[in-house]
Amino acid sequence: MNNTASTIAVSPPNSPGITLTLESTGVFLGILVSVSALAGVAIRIISKMNSISASISQIELALKEQANNAEKIRDLDKRFDLHIQEYVNRKDVVQMVMGQLDQKINHKFKRLLFYTRDIQRFLQRDTTFNIREYEENTQEE
Repeated sequence: MNNTASTIAVSPPNSPGITLTLESTGVFLGILVSVSALAGVAIRIISKMNSISASISQIELALKEQANNAEKIRDLDKRFDLHIQEYVNRKDVVQMVMGQLDQKINHKFKRLLFYTRDIQRFLQRDTTFNIREYEENTQEE
C-alpha cells in the first residue's frame, strides 16, 4: 500500500541572510543607476563650480593688474600735467624776454634815428650837405 502523505509548503525557519528575488535585484539595480546618475550630475556641478571659481580668480587678478595700471596712468598723467605747466611757464618767460628785447631794440633804433636826424639838421643848417630822401615806416615819439 501506498502511503500518501500530503505536505503543505512551509517556509523554512528564518535563516540569517538575505534572500534575493528578482524584484529586490531590480530595486537594487535601480538604486545603483540613480546613485550613479546623481553622482554624474554632482560631478558636473562641481566641475562647473570649479570652472567658475577659476574664472573669478582670473578676473580678480585682471582687476588687480588693471588697478595697478590705472595707478600708473594716474601718476603719468600727473607728471604729464607738470611737464605741460613747466612748458607753459617757459613759453611765457621766453615770450616776455623776447618782448623786452623787441622793446629795447625799438628804443635803441628810435634813439639812433633821432640822433641821425639831429646830425642831418646840423649838417643842412651849417654846411652844404644835401640829404637824400627815403621813406620811413617808423613813428616819432
